[in-house]
Amino acid sequence: MSIVPEVDPPAPVDCYGAGVEGKEATVLDPDAGLRRAEALLGAGLPIDLDAGACRAHAEECARLVELLGPAHPAAAARLRASRLVAETQLPGADADAGARAAAELLTAARGLDDATRGYALVAWGFAHPAPERTDERVAAASEALELADRLAAADRASTGFVAGACLLLLAGLLEQGDIRSLDVELLDRRAAGDDSGTATVAEWFHCLRSILDGDVATAERRSAALFAAARSAGRDGLALRTTQHCMLQWMQGRVDGVEDDFLAARREYPQQHLWPASLAWLWLLQGRRSASTAMLAALPDPQRLPRDRQWLATTVVLAEIARLTGPRERAVALRELLLPFADHLVPVGVGVAFWGTCARTLGLLEERLGLVDEAREHLELAVAVAERIGAMAWHAEAQIELAEFALRHALHGIPAHALLAEAAATSAARGFAGLALRARPRPAIRVLGGFEIVSVDGAPSEWSSNKARELLKMLVAARGAAVGREVLMDALWPGVAPERLGNRFAVAVNAVRRALDPARALPTQHHLVTEGESVRLHLPHLEIDLERFHGLAEHADGELRSAALRLYRGDAFSADPYADWAVSVRDHARAVRDRLAASG
Repeated sequence: MSIVPEVDPPAPVDCYGAGVEGKEATVLDPDAGLRRAEALLGAGLPIDLDAGACRAHAEECARLVELLGPAHPAAAARLRASRLVAETQLPGADADAGARAAAELLTAARGLDDATRGYALVAWGFAHPAPERTDERVAAASEALELADRLAAADRASTGFVAGACLLLLAGLLEQGDIRSLDVELLDRRAAGDDSGTATVAEWFHCLRSILDGDVATAERRSAALFAAARSAGRDGLALRTTQHCMLQWMQGRVDGVEDDFLAARREYPQQHLWPASLAWLWLLQGRRSASTAMLAALPDPQRLPRDRQWLATTVVLAEIARLTGPRERAVALRELLLPFADHLVPVGVGVAFWGTCARTLGLLEERLGLVDEAREHLELAVAVAERIGAMAWHAEAQIELAEFALRHALHGIPAHALLAEAAATSAARGFAGLALRARPRPAIRVLGGFEIVSVDGAPSEWSSNKARELLKMLVAARGAAVGREVLMDALWPGVAPERLGNRFAVAVNAVRRALDPARALPTQHHLVTEGESVRLHLPHLEIDLERFHGLAEHADGELRSAALRLYRGDAFSADPYADWAVSVRDHARAVRDRLAASG
């Protein structure tokens, strides 16, 4: 039974699946076919080959099964298992057909020998990649490795499934967050290194362990070397290398540098939805909303995503987008899909890399939906899971997310500042540049019902200049848009020629920066950005009640509507009733408040 769509047959292949140009496949007698099958099986299961090699391998297995006939049932069953492993990795594979074939193979293997059952167990694991089957995959892999312990190591054809079983076991333990068991397995003789392929599997996981430990230099060196070795051996590895490289870039605060990686993966795997979803997420973060929306529109609805080994990662990326933009119905649907896997890590590909914790994404998605209690529970779970697996960067990120959540919702039962301090210390020690910046508390600016600033140090700001105070108000009213220096100068010092105001304006700008960051611990442009002849606030580094109000109102229903109305403690810039720069901002916020109140 084939689990892939009918396609033109591949080029003839030799016994190891390599293409043979310009000649027909050799016609073998059954004894020669058995020897060829043993050689093919002894080379190990076809894990992470490129699509062409996987298809050729599957075709070769099918030809050998037909040649052997019923005279060699064990060899034929092992070939079927090897073919199934190859076909499950092909684009467009029919997951239901694969599951049926794996179940039939496992039933047939019960009446055969231990080696054949080991092959069937591993094939079953590859045919059931959905996250709800993780526990069963771990059990199948463990049983296969127990069977391998009873087999003669010298019989390569009987133990060719061991590397695949190790991969399934280690990936399953990672997805479960059982890092203690994973570490023990990495030290175990089965993954320590003979020539069965387990050494390579172990090396990929040792690389991942370096990433979890926050050892960027070691992880980068191992990842690059393993990718080069995989390519020289005719294996794929691009998806794994892409994911690991993206994790390392993120840890160093260089998320924008992964765009080329995502584009390359999309070209290499055009039928996988993870990579266009990742591009849509990245472009949204970069402010390229139209490009992000167009990319997202080309993807199927979340409920129709294939339940393959990329399903959970793709769904999590779509949820990351949905927590920032899009219809509420989509966010609700994605939450329902992810809820059963709240305590899982998010694997990518065959599982030697991961995207993060499912709980973190769920918590942020639930905050967008106004489910504050549920969001808190999942954000706290994200901290616990990341701590348990020893993932330093993800633990720091989860602490920051939980702390910021607590500050946004005034949840005094969460030690927000202690969490930020610990995350900052970890980030500084391990060189997580982006997280180190995020771990610093953001200055809070209140303009609804009064004007008040709390600096990055957590203390009310002191003003040495009324002009600086006025300048900050005007920049808040601009809502992140760049404002020309001369426009600001004219509003602050009407009637005075701009060429006479350069020094005064520079003093006001510096006074604003001191009010937000008294110790000047952060980069000069961190909160207030000067670009040529314009000035703007960098909103992601500030907590502004006006922005928070509009963000809640955008998706307002139920709890979010109530939260937005509670935040509206009075009109914006109420102390400046006649200022031209304040009128439209104040009127717009008031109209939004009235609409929310009327819809309640």
